[in-house]
This record gives sequence, structure tokens and C-alpha cells, in this order.
Amino acid sequence: MDAKIRKIYAVELNEITSWNEEENYPDDFNPIVEIDNEDPSFYSAHLDQSYRYYRKNERQLDEYDSDLYLELSAISLEIPDKEWKILYAKTSLTYDDYRSYIIKDEPQEVLAWSFTHGSSSERQDGALGELLRAESENFNMRVICEKAGISYSTFRGFKNNHQPFSYEKIYRLLKCMHKIGEECWDDDMEEYYKNMYPEKAN
Repeated sequence: MDAKIRKIYAVELNEITSWNEEENYPDDFNPIVEIDNEDPSFYSAHLDQSYRYYRKNERQLDEYDSDLYLELSAISLEIPDKEWKILYAKTSLTYDDYRSYIIKDEPQEVLAWSFTHGSSSERQDGALGELLRAESENFNMRVICEKAGISYSTFRGFKNNHQPFSYEKIYRLLKCMHKIGEECWDDDMEEYYKNMYPEKAN
């Protein structure tokens, strides 16, 4: 089967090595590959997992003495279905998992960033919109929009044509999607499933 374009999501922590005073933004930085004997980076085919990891690390930036830059980005791959399923089944990825599928000369798309510099800090977060686009493939969004009180045509314009869409609307749709998932599956259902099919309940 022909290869398809897909994305994986990278969270990377960097130390700022030079600063652009005019633009108030880092000029250059070096990747940090180890903190307390652990690699602070994270790569996954699942945006929700990478985004949670990004937010967790963002909250910890002020704990370090160095000037740091944290980034969540999307890396485009050209990969067949069979190989993609292998990557998608993994909780996290290593470079060896996906390096042969990277589209050469394709810049990484930055979804969110945050930095600390001296006594100042700034952040920009566009990952929620990307998360909504990705997760909407698993829902009947006409129903979700109706339940959330948001125009379906407005959502379609946001998803397909990148038209303006407020964070408030994104939150409302994601919250509604979560609520519907909770309505059809709860702890009691999980326990019942494990009892009925112990060999499958992993």
C-alpha cells in the first residue's frame, strides 16, 4: 500500500544560548538530552500524550536556574499503513522508530512553546486547536457541536480552512467530547468487561 503523510509529536527542552533583544525571543539554543539521568524529551504518534507531557514540563520550567525553551512540534512522516500501526501502538517513540520515514527538508510545525529568560517568561499555545482537529475524526462533530451550542459550519471552517476559532469554543467542544465518552464508559463498565473477558482486558 502506498505511503501516507502522517505526523508524530515531539516535546523537546533546550537551553537558550543567545537572545534577540529586539524581538524578545531566543536566537539560538542547545538541546538538553539529560536531566537527573533522564532524557527530558518525548516523542509520540499521539498528540494528546505529547501535549500532556508538554504541559507537565511547562509547569516545571521556573524550577530550573537556566534560561530554557520548551517546544511541542509536529514532525511529518511519509509512512505506509502497516508501519504506522506499529508506531501508533507505542506509548512513546525513539528516533530509530521513525527516522527512515521523515520527510526531508520538511520543517517541523511548532504547536506550542514556552520559555524562561532571566525574570521573564512567555508562552504560546496552538496545540489545543490541533488536538481538536485530530480528535474530531473519532466523533460525529455535528452532534458534538449541537450539544456544545456551537455552529457546525463555524467548526468546519476552523477545521478545514483554518478560520478563526476562539479557545473558549475549543474548550467547550473538547469538554463535550470527553463528557460523551464518560457517558458510554465508566469504572463499572470497565470492571464488568474485565470480569467477562479477562484475557482481553489489558
